[in-house]
Amino acid sequence: MTLAGQTVLVTGATGFLGGALVRRLLAEGAQVHALVRSPEKAALLRAARIGVVQGDLSDTDKVNLCQAVEGCAYVFHAAASFGNLASQTAVNVEGSRALASASAVAGVKRFIFVSTTLYYGYPAGGLIHEDSLPIHHHTPYIQTKQAAEAAIRRAAAETGLSFAISRPGMIYGAGSAHWTRTLFRVARMRPTPFIGDGRGSAFPIHVDDVVDHLIALALHPDAAGEAFNCTPDPSPTWREFIRLYARLAGHDRWLALPYPLFRAGAALIAPFAPPNTLLRDLRAIVPIFRVQTTYSMEKSRRVLGWQPRISLEAGVADCAPWLREIGLL
Repeated sequence: MTLAGQTVLVTGATGFLGGALVRRLLAEGAQVHALVRSPEKAALLRAARIGVVQGDLSDTDKVNLCQAVEGCAYVFHAAASFGNLASQTAVNVEGSRALASASAVAGVKRFIFVSTTLYYGYPAGGLIHEDSLPIHHHTPYIQTKQAAEAAIRRAAAETGLSFAISRPGMIYGAGSAHWTRTLFRVARMRPTPFIGDGRGSAFPIHVDDVVDHLIALALHPDAAGEAFNCTPDPSPTWREFIRLYARLAGHDRWLALPYPLFRAGAALIAPFAPPNTLLRDLRAIVPIFRVQTTYSMEKSRRVLGWQPRISLEAGVADCAPWLREIGLL
């Protein structure tokens, strides 16, 4: 099954994941609409046969949201703010709540929300299922993604909106600013510096797999009202992930920086960091580079018949042409 002929809204359409989703939907024959803040980016989308509503999820006037969802059968909500707590709350929580409510009024068939594995908090080891309880942290992105999921569930309970939630890990691929471009810049250093020996778990998931997952959540009847992890299972280590980038750059040298030094530094800095900032959570962040954690994909396999199809080796190799294009390789 595909979304061919269906009218869909994508938020975050000018971003990395949203852009990949838009390209897939257009290729499948869907009629794609987008909610866009920038007039310049809106013009580019219109040129690509995409219906554009200009507006902002943080606007107090939600008329633009009603216009964006009007006539849409599916809504893919991939937009997010990464600013301070106030701006993230306005977009990630209140904007998500308003968009879900507008979708219900418009009669949308399914509202698909892009969350994150950070919904659970910083991983402390072991196997994490979708019903694992989230842990409170100071990092605004974690706080607001937890609150956004709760807000969407409340909106659905009040309106009868059908929704599904995807919780991806570290989304990489051609065009990824963080998990491909930035991480490759670190990996190509000779030797590659890293906290410890890289034994901790990483959670890379290729952008094409995430797009597949989102479409499966839109179409599968048993996805309604459910959240699903979207990560490799079992998890590779940081060293396995970074080594593949390093080998693209032509080396395999590793510089293990002393883990106890970073742990001690985190213990000194965190208590004095501003509240509701990532620095406040340093004592929880540093251990992720050495603990083994896996986000279970059993639910996606059992309910959706879905699992990631792109191996880490193939996914990283697929990044090489783009890295050459931007002058890094």
